[in-house]
Amino acid sequence: MILRGIAGLIATLVLWTAVVHLFNVPAYLLPGPVEVLSRIAFLYENAKLLRHIGVTLSEIVAGFVFGTIAGILSGVVFARLPRVERFSTPLILLLQTAPKIAIAPLLLLWLGIGPTPKIVLIAIVTFFPVMQGMVTGLRYGEGSFRDLAKVLKLSPWQSFWHIELPSAHPAVLAGMAVATTLAMTAAVIGELMGANEGLGYLLSSGQENSDTAVVIGMVVLLSLIGWAFYEVIELIRRCSIGRFQLN
Repeated sequence: MILRGIAGLIATLVLWTAVVHLFNVPAYLLPGPVEVLSRIAFLYENAKLLRHIGVTLSEIVAGFVFGTIAGILSGVVFARLPRVERFSTPLILLLQTAPKIAIAPLLLLWLGIGPTPKIVLIAIVTFFPVMQGMVTGLRYGEGSFRDLAKVLKLSPWQSFWHIELPSAHPAVLAGMAVATTLAMTAAVIGELMGANEGLGYLLSSGQENSDTAVVIGMVVLLSLIGWAFYEVIELIRRCSIGRFQLN
């Protein structure tokens, strides 16, 4: 899959270069790949690009981890206590359906311009798909879980750890895979709304200076980071699927 993705990227670069040269597109509208790479190299040498990448990555990882933990724990509670789920669902849905570009300014007002509001926003968008995956996974075949636990005379904890959690594992990882793309979007929104470092900040600076090459370069970098993040989750899924299979 990774090799096919790389082949697709190369084909896109070739097509991009051909369009720019064949149609003589002005650089201020659509610079070619060489111009974009040159601008990225300039930012690396003169604008501490690696630091900005590190800031964005740290925000994404922290928010994703917090959101995943909260989603898994909430999924367990909701699967066990349907009344709590019914009570909490309207609030969760309101939070998830509210435009994130509208939530970001509120978080900036409440939490300041540092990394905290970005981390919270990423955790919010990560929470729902992971929680939904956990609830779905635990409830799938719930009757069979109970019967098997009784036959094996397992304690509630043993039943959860050895039977229910392995069964919910694929659904949770599917939710995490969805959350990777949402986390990237939330990180960029948070940095566009207010930041003094990060790739979203560089993107915003490029937009303000009408520097199309910088804007495209930051979009490319963010897309590559998002792709890599998704592949990491997929690798975890493939490596752990055998371990969590039911015997």
